Amino acid sequence: MNSVHVAASPARMRFAHLVHAQRAWWVAGAAVVILAITVQPLRDSDVWWHLALGRFTAAHGLPSHEPFSFLSATHPWVDQQWLYELLLYRMVSIGGAGFASLAMGAVAALAVVIAALALPRSQRIMGAWLAAGIVLSGLVMAQVAGVRGQVFSVLGTAIVLLIVTRWREGSTRAVWALPPLFLLWANIHAGFISGFAVLIVALLAASPLAPARTVDRQRLLAATLISALATVVNPAGPALIGYVGETFFNPTLTSAITEWASPDFHNVWLRIFEAEVVLLVVLWVLSRGPDVLDVALAGAAVVATLQAQRNVSLFAILAVPQVARYGTVAWSLHVAPRVRARRDPHSAGAPLMGALVTAAIVVCVAVTLAPQLSQATTASFEASRYPEAASNYVASHLAGQRLYSTDTWGGYLAYRFPGSRMVFLYGETAVFGDADLQVYEDVHLLRPNWSRVLATESITHAVVPLRSQEASGFHALDWTVDCYDSASGAVVMSALTDAAPQPDLLSAPSAARRC
Repeated sequence: MNSVHVAASPARMRFAHLVHAQRAWWVAGAAVVILAITVQPLRDSDVWWHLALGRFTAAHGLPSHEPFSFLSATHPWVDQQWLYELLLYRMVSIGGAGFASLAMGAVAALAVVIAALALPRSQRIMGAWLAAGIVLSGLVMAQVAGVRGQVFSVLGTAIVLLIVTRWREGSTRAVWALPPLFLLWANIHAGFISGFAVLIVALLAASPLAPARTVDRQRLLAATLISALATVVNPAGPALIGYVGETFFNPTLTSAITEWASPDFHNVWLRIFEAEVVLLVVLWVLSRGPDVLDVALAGAAVVATLQAQRNVSLFAILAVPQVARYGTVAWSLHVAPRVRARRDPHSAGAPLMGALVTAAIVVCVAVTLAPQLSQATTASFEASRYPEAASNYVASHLAGQRLYSTDTWGGYLAYRFPGSRMVFLYGETAVFGDADLQVYEDVHLLRPNWSRVLATESITHAVVPLRSQEASGFHALDWTVDCYDSASGAVVMSALTDAAPQPDLLSAPSAARRC
């Protein structure tokens, strides 16, 4: 008996090593694949005012009041993302926009990989299902990836999920990683609320994962309460809570920003979200019943996404380990017994093959991303998406003048003209309050009193898209076209009452002066 045991043990150990090696290559390959999705140019317009604030903080310290707009902010200035902004500014200073895109894409990919590790260590998970969960969730969160602070909240949520899993396995020390995590998180992004949501659901619904163990709810509760106190350690102190409430629950704000709206399921990326939800439900059924906590977390994330489509990233992170776990169980129950493999998939050659395939994926992704991250490409993207040439004209001819622009471009103008208070409104809308948001909407939507707003705020210049309703409205007020930015489609317009009549340059932009 003993000799048989000694002979068999090394074989089992070699088999386990091969399984882990093959699974590691599946995960590595999938992680590199989603880098091609998560590495994105500066397409989120909020990146510019965050970058401007990072530059301001590096030079002068944290601002004590709103620093860019000529409006009087209603609410106290709370620079809740100051640490992200400072980090963003340093990244762009060191390596340009391409380096920032690569770094933030890597953070998003790391978040998905950490979520994939939030699985019971006692359960043998198939590498193919791990890779499927990683790639599918990477596609789902593509819309909210990129150079934006929310990516760090995705990473924080994944870490919380991993800690909860280890706690359920009986690790009492794991929960003490929560307070330092939330201390850092609260100074990076307001999405730390999602981490507390996961912890609250775990306290209510979690059961032990390891046999003959219990979950220490008191210890997790204590770590959660200490983590809540840690979030107050930030430049704004307890005022941070009011800021978060204003951001998350202001109906004017949430109705004005697309990401806070309910999902548009005509969007192809949200169709992938639908597919992952359906797949997860099917896998739950085929695996003969899911874990109660998994259902609670996924259900809450789906409800949150239906309320605001920006929460799709939360669902994507929570779905990664579930797709892997229940996909493996469903496969083992319904497919594996019917399949007779001709060769052992965990043979000695499998890790080598996995390494070769992963190396090939790395090369393909590198070849794909390298041209996108070059200085020329990032500069071209900036010029085509934001009013770069129009801003150059403003700098030369209208320096110090108040500008109307859409809030989408307000952050870019704040970055271009940081010390002049030339900007009307930009993405940090929570600090301005409902009254200023309504004033902006009056002009943006051409409400009956919109021209009176321009007079009240002494606005006589604008940088707006050529085909916008504002451009048509300014033209109706006999504003003149100063120049046309053909790359971004922007026009600079001015209320110059003594100017000679001009042709309708909005209908024939080629006749307008180039910026």
